[in-house]
Amino acid sequence: METERKFLVRRGWRETVVRTREIRQGYLSDDPDRAVRVRITDGRSAVFTVKGAREGALRPEFEYPVPLDDAGEILARLCPQPLVEKVRHYLGGSYDGWTVDEFYGSNAGLVLAELDADDAATVTDLPPWITEEVTTDLRFDNSRLHGEPYPGWAPPTPVVTPERDPAEAELVIFDNDGVLVDSEPIANRVLAALLTESGFPTTFEDSIRRYMGGTLDRIRTLLRTETGRELPDDFAPRYRERLKAAFERELRPVAGIQDVLAGLAERGTPFCVASSSPRDRLDLALTVTGLAPRFGHRVYSADDVLRGKPAPDLFLHAAVRMGIDPAHAVVVEDSVPGVDAAVAAGMTSIGYAALTPADRLSRATHVVRDTAGLAGRLGLGTGRQR
Repeated sequence: METERKFLVRRGWRETVVRTREIRQGYLSDDPDRAVRVRITDGRSAVFTVKGAREGALRPEFEYPVPLDDAGEILARLCPQPLVEKVRHYLGGSYDGWTVDEFYGSNAGLVLAELDADDAATVTDLPPWITEEVTTDLRFDNSRLHGEPYPGWAPPTPVVTPERDPAEAELVIFDNDGVLVDSEPIANRVLAALLTESGFPTTFEDSIRRYMGGTLDRIRTLLRTETGRELPDDFAPRYRERLKAAFERELRPVAGIQDVLAGLAERGTPFCVASSSPRDRLDLALTVTGLAPRFGHRVYSADDVLRGKPAPDLFLHAAVRMGIDPAHAVVVEDSVPGVDAAVAAGMTSIGYAALTPADRLSRATHVVRDTAGLAGRLGLGTGRQR
């Protein structure tokens, strides 16, 4: 019998973490009365688990080791997607026995504390960072989160943006288009032309003002709402094809961004990319401009999460994958949806107003106009703050 209680949390637990594990799991049955799960931990070990119906904090559980390669095949081929992905933190000191799960991917934004012990049901001396017990709320069962991810039903929560000096950031999250690579003039020129050809007259200036920083799905929704008409079925592949050709001919890094990245690397400040671009376009942009080696695997796309910007999911996903408290991260963004996403994630933000008018980025914690100003805000060298 498993004895487990679950709680929502506020900040304050992270300082007691003694070790972490990365977990990916999927369900062959997500029925809460007979859940059947396959879990891979740290990419090194795998288990097959069957859980029965919950009675308060108790439920029957049977668990067996399975070959790692078999588990990978089951997750990829037999389990509905997306999987449940999370980082499990084990706490120490006076909180020994507690774990905190930070979810990423499709459940980005959810943080749950668990107490799994024989006497869990009778524990009354709860940590001060506990806010609400959700043990019997089936929405928070991993089997339910598999099919009904948290962002789709989570109640809105007030967001407090920390007053932190960007120079002291523990993580810098860069948007890609317009911040790392000078792609926005190219992308918006291609987008405006193709929208016009498709019967939605759009100028370059319209595209910058209305669509920059959003996904094609967001553009579809806006046009459907405003006109009652749909984009052609082949719009996305035609756009990607034209954009790929234009990128290969014209794309360059944003002037001065290489120096900013080099300065962060020399200082030892981690950084990553979190972009609304599809994965293939993002990889192409970083490769063509020679920036890919700077980031390695620290590249995150809207394809990784349930909701793109202006929802906070992508930035929260990136912070968890990088192992940093979201409150200690700084986002560099040049679009309104991107700044809104950073605010919703509770992160310090730097609006990069090279193409977007500075007043449209007014929700950002700070606004700069070029990479010299960005370097200054990040405390690198003698960059000018503007």
